[in-house]
Amino acid sequence: MTVAKRIIGLMVLVIAQLTFAQNNEGITIGENTHLKAGGLLSFGYAGDYGNEVPSSHGLNGGIDGKLSGYYYNPNFLSFEATPYYNQSRNNSNYQSLTGASGVATSANFFTGSHFPGSVAYHYDHNSTGTFGLTGQPDFTTIGKGQGFAVNWSALMPNLPTLAVGYSQGSGSGTIYGTDEETRSNTKLLNIRSDYSVAGFRLNAFYTHDVFNSVFPQFLAGQSEAIQDSTGDSEGVGAQHDLPLHGQFYANYNRTTSDSTYFSTAGQSTNTSNYTNDIENAGASFHPTQKLSFNVNENYTSNLSGYLAQSLVAAGAPPIPGINLGTGSHSITMAGGAGYQFTNYLSSSVTATHYDQSYFGQNYTGTFVSGNVAYARRLLDTFSFSGAVVDSSTGQGDNALGFIGNVNAFHRLKGWQLSGNFSYAQNVQTLLITYTTSYYNYSGNVRRRLAQGITWIAAFNGTHSGLTNQPGTTSHSEGYSTSLGMRQLTVTGNYTNSTGISMLGVGGFVPITPTPGVTDFVSFSGASWGGGVSVTPIRRLVLSGAFSRAISNTESNSVFSHNDMEIFNAQMQYHFRRVGLQAGYTRFSQGISVLGTPATSTAYFVGFTRWFDFF
Repeated sequence: MTVAKRIIGLMVLVIAQLTFAQNNEGITIGENTHLKAGGLLSFGYAGDYGNEVPSSHGLNGGIDGKLSGYYYNPNFLSFEATPYYNQSRNNSNYQSLTGASGVATSANFFTGSHFPGSVAYHYDHNSTGTFGLTGQPDFTTIGKGQGFAVNWSALMPNLPTLAVGYSQGSGSGTIYGTDEETRSNTKLLNIRSDYSVAGFRLNAFYTHDVFNSVFPQFLAGQSEAIQDSTGDSEGVGAQHDLPLHGQFYANYNRTTSDSTYFSTAGQSTNTSNYTNDIENAGASFHPTQKLSFNVNENYTSNLSGYLAQSLVAAGAPPIPGINLGTGSHSITMAGGAGYQFTNYLSSSVTATHYDQSYFGQNYTGTFVSGNVAYARRLLDTFSFSGAVVDSSTGQGDNALGFIGNVNAFHRLKGWQLSGNFSYAQNVQTLLITYTTSYYNYSGNVRRRLAQGITWIAAFNGTHSGLTNQPGTTSHSEGYSTSLGMRQLTVTGNYTNSTGISMLGVGGFVPITPTPGVTDFVSFSGASWGGGVSVTPIRRLVLSGAFSRAISNTESNSVFSHNDMEIFNAQMQYHFRRVGLQAGYTRFSQGISVLGTPATSTAYFVGFTRWFDFF
């Protein structure tokens, strides 16, 4: 028996003795420090083998702990720490292929006072992560990460509030079975203030962010790619009530950004920097319970920066290289009115005039839309809304657009049915010379069967793209079902998607086609899987899950076919604080451009025990 194994065994005995000597009320150190600690200890026999890991087996221990407490008073200083060691799918509920270890801590001070604050820190080692498209086929990574955050506020009566937050984090991971590495570093500073005076509600803010990301070669193109960006944004705003139950608002903000994207082989370097000023103001009135109307205007000094900001707001990374030409800008003026005819029937009309300059040309356009919404369920099932958009531009182009939405809900002899369908044709995008079309749909079926069994099935999908622009279409579909009862639950799912994305911190970020953006990753893929959980006798839980994902990616003419498969099974039996646990995981991941698929198999059988240390 190795020294490490003897230490683990000794820890079990010592902790057991401490447990019988303590209760679960915690302890007090001195007069003011109160502590409470516990943990779930696992101990048993484990092994793993595969073509990318050395085979090993033997005794294995792990712990998932929790420490909490306060000093003097919980509102003065409270804290919590959750350390964990050697936690995986096989010996715990952690969704990690490997024995992950780390700690998460947080502290709150002066809670409920005029100067509250908090501090948090986390560190994760040998943990399983993903690098891919959220909800779609992605890549499994093994790596580490850490993060730190601090927040503080000043909330003095009759004075402007002040809230300051700073966070930074870093992480790195190796795509399983390869030497392809992803790395990221982020730093964020946020300052905000609010104040009310003479009926005005005022606010101001400032943010500063720094991003650094390293993308693997098979996604970035011919070589590893690095993206660096920094940005600043500051702004002020005001609101004030007006007669006729109205409200006025005005906002101004300025954003600056510097981004660089380059390959380590020096094949390409793409840089950009921009400053964008945005000002908007408007007013709305509600003179009667049924009638309302509004006016607004918006000015954007840099459309290239505005497009980049819009993508960032949607989750994309700061994107270099969007260039709509020198002096690109936009001015819009709009007004509208709405009327509530009945509790269920309403209508509105809006007119918007655009004056934009980009790609060295000046464009003007007017868009008039009318909308009708019927909220009461027709035939006890359907509610709907629809809008017609008539557009004309200074270039003599005229188009008719349409937006429609139908919701459905109905109960029929134990069946519960619901769904939604949305459709749009020739809807204006951020630039008035581009329009988009899309349709989205979803449905849900729920049925209570005999003996407490419930069956649920759902589907959803979306198709979108620029109107009359080949190659800009993207779509996704998803299907899921579950059958549940007290002792048994069975689930299944299937998804598929195609489209374009940008490489961002943590993986792919889907984007809509955007003028000036050509450095993207095309993707297509499908995934399916299912799971079962059964409780044949009290306290015994048997579960298993399987998933398979197949995808294709292409970036800078580098094509990769990717295949991932994972199977996991667990057995848990609990009697009071003691549990018997066994787990088995088989995992494989192949990336065609990188060679032979990596495989790994791991297993564990042993005991778990919850301890109240003090």
